[in-house]
Amino acid sequence: MTTTTMTAGGADDEVADPPAGPSRGARRRRVLVGVAVAAALVAVGGLGAAAFVKSPAERAARTAPPPESLLTAPVVSQVLTRSVTARAVVYPPAQYDVVPSAASPEITRLFVSKLGVRTGDTAAAGRLLAEVSGQPLFALPGPVPAYRDVKPGATGPDVAELQDALSGLGHPIGDDDKGTFGPGTAAAVTAFYRGLGYPVPTTGATTQQAVDTAQKAVDADRRTVDGLTARKRAGATQAPAPAATPATPATPPAPGPDIDVDIDQQLAAARKQLAADQVALEKARAVNGPMVPAAHVLFLPVLPAAVTAVNGSVGSPAAGTLLSLTSGGLDVTGQLTPGQAAGVKPGMAAEILAEDTGTTVSGTVTEVGAPTTTPPAGRVITLGGGAAAPGGAPPGGPGTVGGATGGAAGAPPNNAAGTPSYVPVTITPSGPLPPALNGKNVRLTIRRDAASAPVTAVPVAAVSTDAAGRTSVTRVDAAGSRTAVPVNTGVSADGMVAVTPADGAGLRPGDRVVVGK
Repeated sequence: MTTTTMTAGGADDEVADPPAGPSRGARRRRVLVGVAVAAALVAVGGLGAAAFVKSPAERAARTAPPPESLLTAPVVSQVLTRSVTARAVVYPPAQYDVVPSAASPEITRLFVSKLGVRTGDTAAAGRLLAEVSGQPLFALPGPVPAYRDVKPGATGPDVAELQDALSGLGHPIGDDDKGTFGPGTAAAVTAFYRGLGYPVPTTGATTQQAVDTAQKAVDADRRTVDGLTARKRAGATQAPAPAATPATPATPPAPGPDIDVDIDQQLAAARKQLAADQVALEKARAVNGPMVPAAHVLFLPVLPAAVTAVNGSVGSPAAGTLLSLTSGGLDVTGQLTPGQAAGVKPGMAAEILAEDTGTTVSGTVTEVGAPTTTPPAGRVITLGGGAAAPGGAPPGGPGTVGGATGGAAGAPPNNAAGTPSYVPVTITPSGPLPPALNGKNVRLTIRRDAASAPVTAVPVAAVSTDAAGRTSVTRVDAAGSRTAVPVNTGVSADGMVAVTPADGAGLRPGDRVVVGK
């Protein structure tokens, strides 16, 4: 289609109309898209409504309890042992804290000059543990700690202790009497120190001077006796001439009977003096020579001992405890509540379990103590300088071992803090406990009694009692059918109870019984 338009010049121009097809197609597409979007919105809305709208039947199904199910357990045949389970502490019966001291007044300061052991080492008899200001410190077996210097001529049980220790190390004491420090013991001490690589300590200059003085007296006495004897044998008949002076020359007296008698008296007196001075010399020698200073030796009841601490290094001052040793194995004390302790007696079998390592050790109850609030622990015994308080307690408190060894001490594990007491039960292990258990808190099981033979047993929860006092269990077969089985109960232990079917009912190991729903 064309349109004629008159222009200003009178000429006719023809203008063509725009095509109509493309405009109508675009409108149709827009309408179709709108319809599709509307349909999608309606569909989504329907789904959302369906998610929130439930029928009464659906709501009832969702809120109903789950179907009933049974918890069952097998019937077993086993030996039931009634037991008590509690906590126990493992600790050394004694800890020896070694405080060095000076063995000589010449030592004015104590410094660590050498260390022979480290923490975790084993201290055997005769082993050098340390050197303090040049003086050795070693361990020997013996029940009584050193309380004095053991010197030649000394007697007593500490001398016998030293003799036994030296003999055990291969240094015999010769003909010395037991408990008497004689020449044989002196020789053994000398050999021991030389083997250790140290100079042999001696009683010192005072006793040596006494020996020297006594020896000079004996030597003079012998010369006198020898001179008088020679004169008598030569037939001399005159007394010793008086000392000559320049103005008066010595003149021998005239022979005579009185002179002979005088020589005999002089000889007898000289011999008597010689004998007395010889006795004095022997006494001086008996208390002179090799010795063992108390500052050098640690007597421990049982060796080898474990070195649990070394508190110093070479060059550091040796002040306070330098070494800590434990000797004599490990003790175990269970901590029972009064209710648990009822019926526990010495002789009952016990088992110790360290849960962190799985270590299990059997043992026996040896003592049931009186209720106490004191945590179980061993004694601390101070050896050397800075002596312990009476009873082996260190200064400042009672002697105990355990607080610094893995928490052995503290509030009884079976009782909350502040409760009055617990009952200590001493356990003797069947063999030596591993050193790794030292200081551990372990599980203790005490077997009170056991059935003589295996019994038919079920969990305690499987047994029910009706209003008439009759007990029964509910047996479930493979099809799920339940049957009440009357039973008589027996010994119970560890959550199990022995049962015997009553009234001819049947119940065998392998059957399953209801323990809950």
